[in-house]
Amino acid sequence: MLRIVGAVVGVLVGAATTLAALRVGNLLLAVPLVAWGVSVVAASCCDAVTQRIPTALVRQAIVVTGVLLTCALSLSGDWESVLVSVVAAAAAGGVALLCWRFADAGYGDARLAVLGGLGLGHTSASSLVMALTVIVLITAAQVVTTFAVGGNRRTRFPMGPALAAGFVVAATA
Repeated sequence: MLRIVGAVVGVLVGAATTLAALRVGNLLLAVPLVAWGVSVVAASCCDAVTQRIPTALVRQAIVVTGVLLTCALSLSGDWESVLVSVVAAAAAGGVALLCWRFADAGYGDARLAVLGGLGLGHTSASSLVMALTVIVLITAAQVVTTFAVGGNRRTRFPMGPALAAGFVVAATA
């Protein structure tokens, strides 16, 4: 069942990122954003099922997305967006790494945050605020559900789906 849901969400994210590229006015941006979106969805589906994010998937997606984004944005002369993508990836990964170190978040979530940050080179500040709101709301819902089924504050739950939803909202808003 999750395979079907993941495939449907992947198709929807691919369509949404293509529309975002068209909205920005750079059709070349569609290819890296679709690859980025599908990779983020695949990693979050793995996390939802196994509470593990495959390192190989995320590393390869970071390399492929980085190369495709650099090519697409440099062909259009948009070096500022390349820089913003790199800074966003470093910032998101840095925050997630701090959460891994001090708040017991998973290291795979830190890698997923780096991948997620790569797709944010063309976003606005308001879309980042919407993304943060989505991440907080989904995480709060997961916490409430965890406590409702008898968990406690040490119970682990997957952060990948919340991170993926936030990054996709930011990239497509």
